[in-house]
Amino acid sequence: MPRWDLPHTMLMRLITDIRSFRRLTSWSWRANGDRSMSTPASSTLRSGSPARLPAEVEQLLLDVVADGFILCCCGPRFAPHALVACYHWQHYVDVITIRHFDRIITARIPAPPSTRIDVFNPTVVVWAYEGPPQPALRALLNLLPPHHPHAPTCTYPAPPILHISRAEQRPMTIQIPPPPRVAHRATRLAATMANTG
Repeated sequence: MPRWDLPHTMLMRLITDIRSFRRLTSWSWRANGDRSMSTPASSTLRSGSPARLPAEVEQLLLDVVADGFILCCCGPRFAPHALVACYHWQHYVDVITIRHFDRIITARIPAPPSTRIDVFNPTVVVWAYEGPPQPALRALLNLLPPHHPHAPTCTYPAPPILHISRAEQRPMTIQIPPPPRVAHRATRLAATMANTG
């Protein structure tokens, strides 16, 4: 059964989760308990310095939360299999699937009325972008709203990387945005389109 976190803790909880996603980042806690991240020894030796999740990626993930996405942590909280974020439009769902922070996938899934959509195993998409986190997150955050005449609408098979098996989904922690934030994405994109008009 999913655990429901308090909405007002979402932003800080997300940052804490991001910094502790050892499996997603292939990074581990430092021996002294410092909350900053370090790479495995082999990576540190190659790079000469500890790697950190870039501040820009953290900010983009906070922008995802601010936009009103529902967050799903798939697997144990401190060693998850994936992080999935989704935003529900009237007939579409925008999805971010993160298994590793060096390469993620974002997508828009059609959600016809009276049809149950599995965001962990979509069969078709109308748009998908797989790549490094900054361009992939920016592409989805700036994707035109579904009602825009230039928004993508043609369906094609969903990339297999969007699939998260039922076993990988459990246990699942779900964070729901507070009511004022639920429609923020639609409002923000409408304002952006009006300003660029």
